[in-house]
Amino acid sequence: MDLEIKNGWSQIPLLVLFWVSYGFCLHPNGNYTENRKTYLREVGLPILVTIRPRHKIQSKELQLFIKTENLTNTSISKFQILFFALDDQKQILIPEDKKTPELICSIEKQILPNVILKCHVGPFVYANLWSSIHIQSISFTTADQVRHVISEADLDDVTVWL
Repeated sequence: MDLEIKNGWSQIPLLVLFWVSYGFCLHPNGNYTENRKTYLREVGLPILVTIRPRHKIQSKELQLFIKTENLTNTSISKFQILFFALDDQKQILIPEDKKTPELICSIEKQILPNVILKCHVGPFVYANLWSSIHIQSISFTTADQVRHVISEADLDDVTVWL
């Protein structure tokens, strides 16, 4: 009988640890977006891109609403993101009214430091349902006319999907 009580009591610290950890995951310290911005500034990544896809399944339609924030102390111009829509088998899809598959968000205006600019991509209709969006590249030019490309390893860090 004592053994059963000890086993029951030994599980309590594990349960407490689980629930405390779970609670921290549910309620992150501070604002997630602000924490992400701070992290990006610390590691030297210059932008934060927030993407909200809208999917109309019945019409096989895709729209992307994109916000780009300049986290640097210099202006950014000629900002561009190149996307592809993929099906369940990870095959690149081509919109019905286009000859090529790439989806492009292009911002030609200067993005001043700490300013957010928005970009709308689509709507595009596909013959098949799309299941995911793949970012091929993010590039931009700084005020000193230097072109930058975000590395593939850093794409997930600078992108927040809503």
